Amino acid sequence: MNVDALFNNLVSGPTQTTLTGGLNEQPTEAANGLSSFSGMLENAMSSLNEQQVTADQGVQDLITGNTDNLHNVMIQTSEAQLSLELALQLRNKGLEAYNEIKNMQF
Repeated sequence: MNVDALFNNLVSGPTQTTLTGGLNEQPTEAANGLSSFSGMLENAMSSLNEQQVTADQGVQDLITGNTDNLHNVMIQTSEAQLSLELALQLRNKGLEAYNEIKNMQF
């Protein structure tokens, strides 16, 4: 899985989203698959949590001997780590943008 696929999975969750319409038009729930920014954020955090839980379960299964496939466990943990790093960078950029807007003088 490449970085673009991880980003798309983190941002859009299980469904791809598309925005349609002009600046004054509100996208419909059917058009973008989400009802709001908070819905998109909720899906992204849910996807991130699922990846973390899957990776943790894979490590536990490897330790207890329920699975012998170290390769898949390493892939799961790497995907979970990359998703977490992406989420942290998005958070950092969001806070940076907020602080820049907050410090603007009109």
